[in-house]
Amino acid sequence: MDDILLGIQHITDWRGYDHMLYLLALAAWADWKGAGRLVLLATAFTLGHSITLFLAGMDWVRPNGAWIEFLIPVSIVVTALLNLRRSAAKGQGYRPGRWLYGVTVAFGLIHGLGFSTFFRISRDPGEGIVMPLLRFNLGVEIGQLAFLLAFLAVASLLRALGVTQREQQVFICAGTFAVALLMALERMP
Repeated sequence: MDDILLGIQHITDWRGYDHMLYLLALAAWADWKGAGRLVLLATAFTLGHSITLFLAGMDWVRPNGAWIEFLIPVSIVVTALLNLRRSAAKGQGYRPGRWLYGVTVAFGLIHGLGFSTFFRISRDPGEGIVMPLLRFNLGVEIGQLAFLLAFLAVASLLRALGVTQREQQVFICAGTFAVALLMALERMP
């Protein structure tokens, strides 16, 4: 149970706001109508996150922390730009392409590396890695879904008040882009 709570805390802890910022950039287009696609994207992110946590937990990968801390905000910048570009190209009614799921898994790999050192040292050395990792990632998924449900509720309320999908996307992508760009510049190795 502690691993599940650790996963939930990993998502909801404001000190780790980069994960929430990534989810915002990823979900910039969404409302309740796109909830299913958004959940699949979040799960793709968790899949990438899980792979690198497993590799690092097995001590097969030891990433350069400075580069990972730089690449995390870069992934947010790229996601925000991709969302803006796709929105402009599609006009009304954005639907993420299949390629975005692959990109999301790749960015999950990077974000997982950012947490891998903490995960490796916080687990019980006598216990295997598979069950704690599954419990942790279940917690990550629960935390992400709770965050995204709150986001979808607000987005749907805004749509009911007349905010268009494009306006929502531009506002969210501009905000996440600006914050992540500053983070990347501060963390440049």
